[in-house]
Amino acid sequence: MNARLENVTRQNLANYDTAWSVGEYTREEGLRPLEAALIEEFFPHPPAAVLDVGCGAGRTTIGLANRGYHPIGIDLSEVLLGKARARYPRVEFCVMDATRLNFTDGSFASALFSYNGIDCVYPLAARTRCLREVFRVLRPGGVFLLSSHNVIGAVFSGGYWYLRGYWNATKMLARQWKNSLVWEWYLRYDDGGGSQYLYSAPPSYTVRQLEAVGFSIVAVRGMTGECHPAAIRMHQQHVHFVARKP
Repeated sequence: MNARLENVTRQNLANYDTAWSVGEYTREEGLRPLEAALIEEFFPHPPAAVLDVGCGAGRTTIGLANRGYHPIGIDLSEVLLGKARARYPRVEFCVMDATRLNFTDGSFASALFSYNGIDCVYPLAARTRCLREVFRVLRPGGVFLLSSHNVIGAVFSGGYWYLRGYWNATKMLARQWKNSLVWEWYLRYDDGGGSQYLYSAPPSYTVRQLEAVGFSIVAVRGMTGECHPAAIRMHQQHVHFVARKP
């Protein structure tokens, strides 16, 4: 592993082991409205086996279990998984790298990678390996739901005449000073857990990545449920993708 890859990966993962992140990722429980709506529309009916990738403290995993699914939650943060196991002892959680899934081919009917978690995976080649691994462990016809950052939508999320939105976007773009990873679409984000470098390309890039590993795109939705491609690209900071394995 080269020095930059090792540093970015270590920094991204370290964010999730902080006290701030533990508090942030344990304050919610269950699926968010858009996640629930997309699962209701596109996932097979329960009981079905679902892989919850990057499950963190188990918010989405318990949401799936409460709907009658049989989920397995995986993550690399042993701190967050410890919280997940303590909160939801009836659910299965495993420490696992999303780019090297320890499951046999066709193990799951569906998969979920929520809250832009895939954007933490660096570099782009590793992101592609993750998509390829999810494709592998899904059964034919299996559905994959994931979300990702969109830097264009972040800049214009408040509309063209929303001054506060421009101020927030200016601050976000200012963080990219001396960020050489911006040319790979990895932007620097700061929160209470520290800095992370997260993939933030326009939605069309993720669509092409999904298609390149074999998925067909079923739906693309903005964080507000927006369906129009131009509106998603220009005004939605986070974008949800629904893909199917043929």
